[in-house]
Amino acid sequence: MQTETNTSLTTPSQDERIMAALAHAGVVIYLVGVIAPIIIWVTQKEKSRYVAFQALQALAYQLVLILAWILGFGCYMAGVFGTVPFLAFFDNTGLSNGEAIMLAPFFLICLLMLLGAVFLIYGLAGAFMTLQGRDFRYVILGPILERNLEQE
Repeated sequence: MQTETNTSLTTPSQDERIMAALAHAGVVIYLVGVIAPIIIWVTQKEKSRYVAFQALQALAYQLVLILAWILGFGCYMAGVFGTVPFLAFFDNTGLSNGEAIMLAPFFLICLLMLLGAVFLIYGLAGAFMTLQGRDFRYVILGPILERNLEQE
């Protein structure tokens, strides 16, 4: 394993690429996958700048996903329980507005699942790119983390 600090000017070693890819691939195991980037960041932050930054990005990305899931699930539950009191006001003949209202939480959960798949694919793209040795940045998180790390 390479012991000297890797900068963005050098090509990451095979071990560095694997560690960075594992940090990003942790997105596959929801909630528990956040442990991988933590361990990788703690063990590699002094050894490889490349691996440390990729693990930190993966950690931030997965924490944002967890927060988004909690908020999305809260919206879903509010949608489900928010529609139940209004069902008494609708008639039971044909496809009523009450049935349409009951479909709203179903569409919300489908939207959440679709967004979850997109975020999963994006995290796996990070794993794939870092496995190839490319410098990967999440669209919003990458530049923010980079600026904060440069200030330290």
